[in-house]
Amino acid sequence: MLINEVNGGMEMFGGKGRKKRKRWMALLLAGAMVLSGMGTSPISVQAEETAVEQVQETEPMEAVLAEQGEVTVSGGDVVMPEAEKTEVLEIEETGEASAPVVQNADGIYVFEAAIDAIISKLEKKAAIPEGKYGTDNYFTLSGTATRGNSNTYSAELGKAEKGTLSFTVQGTASVTISITSTGSSNTSDFALLKSDGTKVIPDGETTGIITVYGTDPVKEVKYSKLEAGTYQMCSPKDGNNTGRGVRILSSKVVDVPVSVTKEYEFDAATDAIVSKLEKKAAVPEGKYGTDNYFTFSGTVTRGNSSTFSAEVGKTETGCMSFAVQGQASVTINITSTGSSNTSDFALLKSDGTKVIPDGETAGIITVYGTDPVKEVKYSKLEAGTYQICSPKDGKNTGRGVRILSAKVSDTTGGSRPARADWSTVEVPTLVSAKQITDKNDIEVKVTGLVGYDGADTLVVTMKDEGGTVVKTQSVAKDGKDFTVTFTPENSGKYVFSVVATRDGEENKAAENTLDVDFALVLATPVISSATSKGNGAVEVVWSAVKEATGYAVTATAEGENEVSKAVTADETTALLEGLTVGKTYTISVVAVRGEEKTEPGTTTVTVTAEAQRVWSKSTYGSSTDSKNNGVIGNANDGKVTVYSEGGKGKIVPGSTDGLTFYYTAIDPETENFTLTADIHVDSWTLSNGQEGFGMMAADAVGSNGDGTAFWNNAYQAIVTKVEYYWDGEDVTTDSSANKISMKLGLGAISRLGVTADDVAAIKNGTITMPAGYVSETTTLETGAATKGPGTYNLVGNWNKKAEPTGSLENQLTDFRLQIQRNNTGYYLRYLDKDNKVIKEVRYYDLERNSLTQIDKDNIYVGFFASRNARITVSNIDLKTITPADDEKAEEREIQYVYPINTIESPVFSNSADYNLVYYGNADGTLVVKDENGKEVLNKEFKALTKETVALKLNNGKNAFTINFIPDKEYKPGEFKLMTSYDPVTINHTVEYKTVENNNIYVSPNGKSNAAGTKDAPMDIYTAVKIAAPGQKILIKEGTYNLSGTVKVERGINGTADAMIYMIADPEAGSRPVLDFGGKCAGMILAGDYWYFQGFDVTRSADAQKGIQVSGNHNILDRIKAYKNGNTGIQISRYLGTDQFNQWPAHNTILNCSSYLNADKGYEDADGFAAKLTVGQGNVFDGCIAAYNADDGWDLFAKVQSGSIGVVTIQNCVAFKNGYILDENGREINAGNGNGFKMGGDSMPGAHVLKNSVAFANKAKGIDSNSCPDIKVYSSTTFDNESYNVAFYTNTAVNTAFAADGILSYKVSNKVAEQFKLLGTQNAADVKGVTNYYFDGSKTVNNNGKEAAASWFKSLDTASALKDGGITRNADGTINMNGFLELTDEVPEGVGARMSGRTSGDITVTPDEPKQDDSKPENNNNNNNNSNDNGSGSAATSSAPETVNWNEVSSSVQDKVTEITQNPAIATVNMNMVCTGEVQVPQKVLNTIKGTNVTVAFHSGNGVAMSISGQDLKNKDLSKIQNIDLTVDQASNNIPANVVAAKTSAPTRQLAIKDTGSFGVNVNIHVNVGKENAGKTANMYRYNAEKGHLEYCGSFTVTSNGQSMFALKRGGNYLVTVTEHRPSESVWFAEDNYIVKAGDTLSKIAQRNHMTLTELLRRNAQITNRNVIKVGQRLNLN
Repeated sequence: MLINEVNGGMEMFGGKGRKKRKRWMALLLAGAMVLSGMGTSPISVQAEETAVEQVQETEPMEAVLAEQGEVTVSGGDVVMPEAEKTEVLEIEETGEASAPVVQNADGIYVFEAAIDAIISKLEKKAAIPEGKYGTDNYFTLSGTATRGNSNTYSAELGKAEKGTLSFTVQGTASVTISITSTGSSNTSDFALLKSDGTKVIPDGETTGIITVYGTDPVKEVKYSKLEAGTYQMCSPKDGNNTGRGVRILSSKVVDVPVSVTKEYEFDAATDAIVSKLEKKAAVPEGKYGTDNYFTFSGTVTRGNSSTFSAEVGKTETGCMSFAVQGQASVTINITSTGSSNTSDFALLKSDGTKVIPDGETAGIITVYGTDPVKEVKYSKLEAGTYQICSPKDGKNTGRGVRILSAKVSDTTGGSRPARADWSTVEVPTLVSAKQITDKNDIEVKVTGLVGYDGADTLVVTMKDEGGTVVKTQSVAKDGKDFTVTFTPENSGKYVFSVVATRDGEENKAAENTLDVDFALVLATPVISSATSKGNGAVEVVWSAVKEATGYAVTATAEGENEVSKAVTADETTALLEGLTVGKTYTISVVAVRGEEKTEPGTTTVTVTAEAQRVWSKSTYGSSTDSKNNGVIGNANDGKVTVYSEGGKGKIVPGSTDGLTFYYTAIDPETENFTLTADIHVDSWTLSNGQEGFGMMAADAVGSNGDGTAFWNNAYQAIVTKVEYYWDGEDVTTDSSANKISMKLGLGAISRLGVTADDVAAIKNGTITMPAGYVSETTTLETGAATKGPGTYNLVGNWNKKAEPTGSLENQLTDFRLQIQRNNTGYYLRYLDKDNKVIKEVRYYDLERNSLTQIDKDNIYVGFFASRNARITVSNIDLKTITPADDEKAEEREIQYVYPINTIESPVFSNSADYNLVYYGNADGTLVVKDENGKEVLNKEFKALTKETVALKLNNGKNAFTINFIPDKEYKPGEFKLMTSYDPVTINHTVEYKTVENNNIYVSPNGKSNAAGTKDAPMDIYTAVKIAAPGQKILIKEGTYNLSGTVKVERGINGTADAMIYMIADPEAGSRPVLDFGGKCAGMILAGDYWYFQGFDVTRSADAQKGIQVSGNHNILDRIKAYKNGNTGIQISRYLGTDQFNQWPAHNTILNCSSYLNADKGYEDADGFAAKLTVGQGNVFDGCIAAYNADDGWDLFAKVQSGSIGVVTIQNCVAFKNGYILDENGREINAGNGNGFKMGGDSMPGAHVLKNSVAFANKAKGIDSNSCPDIKVYSSTTFDNESYNVAFYTNTAVNTAFAADGILSYKVSNKVAEQFKLLGTQNAADVKGVTNYYFDGSKTVNNNGKEAAASWFKSLDTASALKDGGITRNADGTINMNGFLELTDEVPEGVGARMSGRTSGDITVTPDEPKQDDSKPENNNNNNNNSNDNGSGSAATSSAPETVNWNEVSSSVQDKVTEITQNPAIATVNMNMVCTGEVQVPQKVLNTIKGTNVTVAFHSGNGVAMSISGQDLKNKDLSKIQNIDLTVDQASNNIPANVVAAKTSAPTRQLAIKDTGSFGVNVNIHVNVGKENAGKTANMYRYNAEKGHLEYCGSFTVTSNGQSMFALKRGGNYLVTVTEHRPSESVWFAEDNYIVKAGDTLSKIAQRNHMTLTELLRRNAQITNRNVIKVGQRLNLN
């Protein structure tokens, strides 16, 4: 057993799981029942899905752990540290966070026991609750404390530091404390401790321990000039009187704030992104300016002018925002949008009020034209968030406003003193300059004060021997000792100097200079090709080695030791002649400089009689290495193997690839080409969709061995992860069609828009991604399309791990592919063995320049492999033709884009305040109306944005109509049009529903219509919809066997003062377990202000997360996530359309454990993750990650989405990630295995790791993963199999790592740390004296002080992994039980000393008992009807307002199985009450098809819809996604005069939502009342186009009042009752359809549950499938 609960609450890993409970079958109850709307109790069924982004990345690790004692849920609300209620102050560069305490206005904080609201009410010796006390809750009482046993009120702190009273100083403080001993004749010790445990010496004393005698007089202890930090009053454990505590009568702290001023600037002309944009180009939403201080959101473009600006959209549709921490002055330079235009401008507070600028009288500023620039200033802005915008209530609402620049000076902590006089600042000094051994770096150390009282910058200059400045580097970071690294490009003598600068002052230069004789280290030559030129000659080509004076080239015949041929060369090519035809030779190239020689670069070649084409190879790009990537063979020999293994390389269509490329060059001016080849799959390993192989044409090839990101333009015919939409007949862009996800599939990828200037800018660090880059993926194979939406795999010969999900029966291992360049463009083809085209994708390039943007002289075409793929390419056929001889170019076709019109808001709400969010992909006009037809919105809408409409709901259902009228001139892109420009109407109904209980109980068999009381628990799906702020969902114990994701929708929010709690029932004897059975994603938390506590989440589906946190201000406390199919707990955005302002922020993952999570590919499942799309302020505190397939923590970011917000990990432990355990507890080698992986794609993040431990992980302990600026404080990393610490980046020019207190120790291996410090990095920030790194043999700091094993209480890893090794304390914090705990030998602040925030203590207030209407005895609608036909059995069930079709399908399957096994059961009628939407999915129909089961769906009030399995016997159901049988019984859509013209007798109207053909036989059952028995019930369908009723049929009413009719389609129906059958002809026109505006043939086919081919077959009159006319009649029969 690996980790143990204090109370024994965790099972042994690998042991047998507890016996599963028998599946709850409340859905179906056997009994006789007629198909009628009798009263049955609704069941708990849910089925809701929202498009949630599935984040996938690449790397592995795993871990196991166990928590300790459970939190007892009893009295008191959650005790939250005050920091949760106040804004956390900014973390400074040092990594020290200002304490999260609100500064009192006068800085005076008082604690006085005699008047304290709690202590003054306590009896003597009564326990004082832990918590906040005194002024503004400034003081925190922790541990053991009682009211003193005296008439004088006091807080008596426990002996030996068992009780403390702590406080945090923000600035500089004086403190007065009044104390006594614990009795009149007793003696006590008292001390004030710093956070590192050292004692503060009081004024007038010589020691930090004060002895106090008796209780009279009171001892007053004073302290002056306390620096910022946290302090604890206590009875010290090393005093002379440790047997008793000490009494605190009062304490007064006077905290004088220290001011800090920070400057933030945005300048469009110099901004890395805006300054590269074309005029009118969209400015991406995200962070800008100094430290990403400013945020652009909404509609923002680069102004249409040569002057750079950010033009924010009109009427607040775009804005620039920033947050002030203290008090700020702001200067903003603005213009209008054109020389003759007029714009309004305003600065808005978060509440929408406008700030009045200096010298103005109103908040709206009008600006005219573009010259001169208007400068607007604001002074003394208070703390808060502000938006720069064009206000929607100005006079010039027709246009936006341009922002040229903005500057904010933010001062926190009071008035700032003047800077130290420049004359008192010492000149800087050069300490040393030397070349690092075997590297091309010169390390320069300097001293000089940088900061407020020193220089603004130190500028270090490197000159060559002639005095020319080669490079300068500036140090602007506060500090005194700095290390700057230079990388000269050439050998020679270099001279270094340094000056200190301050704005407005004369520079101060160092008195000394230093010079270095630098020798460039020669690189080993890399051979790119060795090609037989015929007649015994071989041409060798290799990469140039800088400063090599020559090369030695040799050829050695296979099996021989002596060199067969040797030549020297001055260039990078050589011709070896006189070799023997037919022999194979090893070719070696050595670089030479004087006497210096390099190691040889080698390859092999077979000599031929005929000359061969030059084929070259290169392994380049992210995650590649030369060890695991390569090429075997030669295309000229007819066969070549290309491989990329060992998890190296990756395919990332959205940015750059890492791969091995085997290629030849084509002349783009004189050659078109056709490359055809057979690709055989030797092997591949499932990972996370980043594996791939195929054929490629590109305009640039990376340098062999360069593992950094490489940008180019390319076309790829590729086997990789491919996704597409299928409309039943063909691939479509309509996102509402079936989504097919292939892992792996065959597709075509285009990557375009990269320029040579982009490549240069990325290299020098000015941009991270080309602004014009566009990537598109299109499928080349559709074999899985007819199987319906899902995940499939096409490719065979997969190896090692579990079979890929959805592997098709006939997997492919051979592909014949072709890339052709002709005068039209590039054609990528999938061919059969006879060269017939199976599928073709065409990319137009009429200008012939798409692949000449970077290298204009060559197009490179060939074969590639990436990430665990090995292929053999044969039958290689490359043909070339001159453009003049090739066929003429074809005219470019228009591409059509399907409209997207979606409502992203849920259809339920727990609040009357509801935000309706619309998203669309076309410009137009958006109109929203309420159910009374009143317009609540009418405005212009911009494509690919979101419009939020704030609405007020009434109790119950609220209907809204959304109309979107597309702009008919809108084009989604060049050569693109929308498929339809017709108006779109969306009917959106929202139900506002809550319950009055304080507590909502849920149980494994809870019902949706239950009261949610203890005795009548609700189902969990319903509870998360209706829980309101302040309510608590209490999860009763047991295993919840769930088949659908438990989703808290966006908008179902608590508040800061009243969170929504979802916690384990305090009376539970065991932890509740939410078991998803491998069927779906686990939990998604998209709401805000929720508090989860005390339950387990397990067995999400493969590639689906256990818990995804996508909302804000949520807390997960004591949650366990284990054995999930992806990351246990991940923070990431909810929807793919969410921009930065909707990314999850300010969430806390507290004392949670995540372990044994693994995806099939062992590539993605982390313990915890906050990656890709994460906002600010997310914290992991006290968490354990162990035995996860990928990483313990993953904070990955990528260039496509940009940097994520700063993530803090503190008081956490990561171990054994990269391994998982089998059922017997044996380790399985799973994936990469980093402990704390803190970045990605070289994107800055400034993530913080503190007081945390990483040990025994398969790879690195602390891994920057290329993030250039992570901060690590007081952390321990031990015996990780790779680097304990890795600070490095790949493409960033500068690093800004910070480390203080790292303790790295090893006993099991000798792998030293990895450091790659670049550019402006101050090496002292990483390698300071407080850091102890492992150098390959020992752990030592930069002063030579060595760490020893005696620094640790235990280094026994094996014991730590056993029972009781790592546990949790009763308060949820981690207990290492001696392992890696530090002894007194360790300096303060070095290494981790496990502590942390305690778990919440939550009060559960019982509710008054209430009647449960779901019980039969309380149900007033129990009809005792009998079965009319008298045969078979009936099963009854109930259903909720939203049906869980997985549950229904499973239950129907059970019943089908039952009657199959029991021939005595003739027929079964299954009845379900569904009071909401009823959309019957295909899987339910398939289950009953051909059986004697009939399923009826009762909408209440005597109406039901039924489908018989026998009626489906010969039906093709493959094209039916679902049938909408929703009935609106309150409908009155048929005009009264039409009804009156038909009959004056009693009538009933019904509206059936699906207006298309059902595609199957459906019966409707209508109860017209027993009083009408024997009469005739008649049904009519209303034809709105003709304005009359059409007769559908009649039925003789049964004794129970039942009638039944056959339906083929939905619509508005009328039921009448007459004495006799009407003399009318039955209308069959439902088999016809009249074309309406907005229709397409695909939509009509889909709506009527048939394929497009079927529709065309029934309508031979259609000759052009792209042309139909309004009013045209189509045959549906």
